[in-house]
Amino acid sequence: MERVQPRLVFSAAGLMVFGSAWLLPSQAMAASNHAPIDVPSLNMLPRRNDTGPISKAQGQSGIGLVTFVTSIATALIIFGVQISLFAILRNRLARIFKPKTYLVPERERTEPPPNNFFAMMKTVICFQDREIIKKCGLDAYFFLRYLKTLLTIFIPICAVVLPILIPINYVGGIGKRIDMSADNNTDNDKNVTGLDTLAWANIRPEHSGRYAAHLVLAILVVIWICAVFFFELKAYIKVRQDYLTSAEHRLRASATTVLLNSIPKKWLSEEALRGLLDVFPGGVRNVWLNRDMTKLLDKVNLRELMHAALENAETELIKAAKKAQLKQQKRDEKKERKKMKLGALSKKEKAARSAKRDEEARELAHSGQGEGAGDDCNIPHTVTAGVQESAMEIEEQHHHGNDNNEDIDEKHGGAHNPLVGLTKTTSKVAGGLKNVANKSGKGIEEGLGTTHGFAPLSPKSKRSLSASVQRPQTGHSQPTHSPAGSVVSATSTSAIKRPEGAEDRGIGGNTVRRAADDDNFMDNRRRRFWQFWKPPSGGYASPVPQGFEAEDYMSAGQQKKKTFWQTVKGFIPFTGNDEAQVDYPEAFDPEYDNAEEEDAEWRKYLKKKQRPTHHLPLFGVNWLFGVPGITKKVDTIYYCRKELARLNLEIEEDQKHPERYPLMSSAFVQFNHQVAAHMACQSAVHHIPRYMAPRIIEISPRDVVWDNMAISWWGEGLRAFIVIGIVCTMAFLWAIPVAWTAAVSQLDQLIQDNKWLGFLKANHNVENLAKIIAGVLPAALLALLLVLVPLILNFLAGIRGAKTGTQKAEFVQFFYFVFLFLQVFLVVSIASFFAASLDKFVVNIREQLSSVQSVLDLLANNLPKAANYFFSYMILQALTTSSGTLLQIASLLFWFIIGPMFDSTARNKWARNTNLNNVQWGAFFPVYTNFACIAIFYCIISPLISIFAIVTFGLLWLAQRYAMVYVYRLEHDTGGVLYPRAINQTFTGLYFMQLCMAGLFFIVKDQDDRNPCITHGVIMLVVMILTMIYQYLLNRSFSPLFRYLPITYEDEAVLRDEAFQRAQDSRLGVAEDEEEEEDPKELQGMREKCPSLGECEEGIELNTVDQERRRPGGVLSLKPMKQVGKHVGGWAKGGGNQLLRLTRADRNSQAAQYRRQQRNKDLEAQRAMGNALFGGVHDEIEDLTPDERDMLTRHAFLHYAMRARRPAVWIPRDDLGISDDEIRRTRAFSKHIWISNEGTALDSKVRVVYGKHPPDFSEIDLINL
Repeated sequence: MERVQPRLVFSAAGLMVFGSAWLLPSQAMAASNHAPIDVPSLNMLPRRNDTGPISKAQGQSGIGLVTFVTSIATALIIFGVQISLFAILRNRLARIFKPKTYLVPERERTEPPPNNFFAMMKTVICFQDREIIKKCGLDAYFFLRYLKTLLTIFIPICAVVLPILIPINYVGGIGKRIDMSADNNTDNDKNVTGLDTLAWANIRPEHSGRYAAHLVLAILVVIWICAVFFFELKAYIKVRQDYLTSAEHRLRASATTVLLNSIPKKWLSEEALRGLLDVFPGGVRNVWLNRDMTKLLDKVNLRELMHAALENAETELIKAAKKAQLKQQKRDEKKERKKMKLGALSKKEKAARSAKRDEEARELAHSGQGEGAGDDCNIPHTVTAGVQESAMEIEEQHHHGNDNNEDIDEKHGGAHNPLVGLTKTTSKVAGGLKNVANKSGKGIEEGLGTTHGFAPLSPKSKRSLSASVQRPQTGHSQPTHSPAGSVVSATSTSAIKRPEGAEDRGIGGNTVRRAADDDNFMDNRRRRFWQFWKPPSGGYASPVPQGFEAEDYMSAGQQKKKTFWQTVKGFIPFTGNDEAQVDYPEAFDPEYDNAEEEDAEWRKYLKKKQRPTHHLPLFGVNWLFGVPGITKKVDTIYYCRKELARLNLEIEEDQKHPERYPLMSSAFVQFNHQVAAHMACQSAVHHIPRYMAPRIIEISPRDVVWDNMAISWWGEGLRAFIVIGIVCTMAFLWAIPVAWTAAVSQLDQLIQDNKWLGFLKANHNVENLAKIIAGVLPAALLALLLVLVPLILNFLAGIRGAKTGTQKAEFVQFFYFVFLFLQVFLVVSIASFFAASLDKFVVNIREQLSSVQSVLDLLANNLPKAANYFFSYMILQALTTSSGTLLQIASLLFWFIIGPMFDSTARNKWARNTNLNNVQWGAFFPVYTNFACIAIFYCIISPLISIFAIVTFGLLWLAQRYAMVYVYRLEHDTGGVLYPRAINQTFTGLYFMQLCMAGLFFIVKDQDDRNPCITHGVIMLVVMILTMIYQYLLNRSFSPLFRYLPITYEDEAVLRDEAFQRAQDSRLGVAEDEEEEEDPKELQGMREKCPSLGECEEGIELNTVDQERRRPGGVLSLKPMKQVGKHVGGWAKGGGNQLLRLTRADRNSQAAQYRRQQRNKDLEAQRAMGNALFGGVHDEIEDLTPDERDMLTRHAFLHYAMRARRPAVWIPRDDLGISDDEIRRTRAFSKHIWISNEGTALDSKVRVVYGKHPPDFSEIDLINL
């Protein structure tokens, strides 16, 4: 999947890099044009007084208007060219410029934009914000809102500050030549020219009284920005709370699941956690204890490598044989035609033959026919299959563990597993993404540019296949992929109700001791006088998990006590507990001899030496590479077959025995109610500090970082200390490699100072080549350095111990902003301080930061001089980044160049088609936050920047809005948690503005050489202190609501659930009949059909409260304690009816019928690319029944290694029978390899084409639980 990283823009003048808005355009141009740099002979670093890239900002002081416009001419040309290309190609390449109109599930689709360019822009501007939240998520919405907030800040500033300060600065000022060219500039500090005549420095000493206007306007700007931030945080909380309490979101498991970390060993069991957390409303629904699956995960990763290698090798073998056959056929045909005295085929005849072959390949790909072997792992391709699989597992577990769990069930008043008995509640998930062609505009298929391996059927082929599509399929002929999409269910909203079989532990409370054992409540052990760290005896005993007695727990702890060596060994890396060896059965036939494949089909066209081969990695380490002549050379297909069969067998065996892997000190706990999950996160759960913390909510199963689940709190703290030290050092010292790359461009100076480079001038051609490299290499190295920064930070976030992708994004956002602010703003503006050598940098820290006055002088003497540079910087970024975002240069490059070159297998091409661009939010926000800080800093000192800020944020808002709506598919959403941090980081620009203005006021001199503005400076420092206090109070007031929901929203959420259910029922045409009474005869008949029904009623606590005893929407009322008895009576009265309703929810339900009708209705329409590939993409969780969601959730938070399924080796089918023969031989070799050629073919140019999803595709993986 392509990830949106900092954008690289290439111009005709050379390599100009705008990476992450960090590499400054003037730096890139300076490097390309060989700007003079005095390079030292030893370390090749520019000295403090050099005119290298990091000191270019102050070099633009006094730049004239004409020179300024000329300096951005290149960016204007780039902007015009990219916008023109976008306008031309937009309607021709739908896959690049509007894939979200047809290549995503129905819920995420947007209406195609108008063909007219200006009508399209109007549509983008008028697109509803609520639709952006619905289609793109909270992160996209708040990112666009942040850009809009910056416009809200700077438009009034521009309207008020500019008309006042521009005349004050210019009229009667030191200089008046705005259009002065750079050649006429002078180094005289007292001479103010160019755009500086409109800034702070142009006021004459005799007019020092005018600075009062700057002070007043600066205070007004601070007040305005603080007010905007207040209302923005208020709006953020409202929007986020609305989203979290929406009925659609409350259906997801992530809304009610909490990650507990640092769990003590005595609480590390499902029973203990249930007993501890059942005090929260509604009790606990599911508990997943995490295990250390590192070794199993390594096997899964190795299997992915072996699978990809085998798939590539098989495809290469089949294509090579087909090419050899066509080559031989061409020679034979040429001889035959020569013998018959016929001329060569004309171009028209060749084209007709190729068209016929292509049509045959398309029909073969769409027919679904083909061979297959090893598909005995029963991968659930559809939601229905996944639900049935989960139900069967539950039934089997209940059947085998009924006797063992009897005592536990009696103790807890119900079944340990609340899902038993729901095996017949599933209904077939069907339907499709409807009317895709109409929704994505005319000519979608024609506007794709290239189908990239997908084989669309011609109208004739569609008609020929329509008959077979309408025929009902038997269980044996059902295809192995899911061509269906969105589904609906009559009871899809009833998951808001209390789930059937959920345990209601909250009524009875939490019992950690048996009431009879009164002595165990007290701790009467004698304390020695020297045991000062222990409390006095006679206190209450430390809590013990429910189900344990004190003696039992103590004796268990003694039995499991480790020796000293075992304890020490556990802390030593790469050592640990000795694990028992596992004996696995044979994965393949040991008597099968690959060398005896004399009758193989490929031998008719290829020699054995033409088969794919590779060298084994060095030392057997998989991430190393093979070396010819040193490492062993093996046949790729034979070797990967053995490895894949072995790994498939071992992984599947290990997945059956999770007890082989040790428990980690973390667990996922799902509550029955959303409010309970938020209460658990805000409560003090454990009686010892740092245990069972932190508690994280709103976790998507896809977002979990499984490797970090076992880190203890002290280990996480140690990692954080080390990582933060590395990041801070990197942020301050990054100027050194930047300066080094600039020095590389000075080839002549390098040769002069380093004699060993003299050979570069020995030959004229070598010298020219060296100059070319020296011109391009610096910018390329800078681009690499900048692209590496967010990647390094993301890696360090994992090392630090981030448990989720959201935590990684927050870590990257925080430190990437620090990095950008230092390198882009301070390093450029105060180049003399950030020297290019470490020793000088240390000296500057000691000398120039010795006092507050030194800091103020440093800022005041350097930062204002860089204002003109940042004018160019911001407008260049706005023009190039916005147009580059619209043109999607990287997507065009990958689609038309990289993809055709490297995507050879059907899976590669399918992935290229289906995976849309994504956004790394942690690296996205800081770029624009840094823009905002720069603009705020200069809005008073050089007020002209407000105009450029409006242009910058306006263009970026428009371009990013289009990309979010029509291009990016944002699969992972942090829930908008990055927005408050972006707001707080923007205060940095405000503080630096106040500091710098205070310093400027302190150094103002009048005509008598006195300082008349000391009071102004003091006032600015006071304003800065007040701003800090305001930010502290702002965060203290709002921060509790940044992540968690208040209790007041629960009632409103219930009402929304009820309204959502009515809307769903209306959409499905389902009559609501909640008061329906059950026929006793029918109930008895259902009991006879379900033998386990009586067992379910006796052994499972179905905490389904009668509708009249519940709140609207199905949430149990917890306010009046006197109604507890009524609730219990309601359950007893309605339990049998509720169970009957569950049992009747079978394939004949209205929802299931509706979904089947939709699936059958859309089958023919799905033959178009938009639906044939993506009609099976189903992720609308609200269209599943509660029981289907409950079944799927059981596996949601299992470790990825436990959920990994056997992959299918998807190879192309050919007319020579080689593919079928390879499948048969693989079947004979091992039954543990899944290989198939269904839905694939080779076209006339021996390119792989496909017409379906891969055989191992499962729509369950796409559902965001």
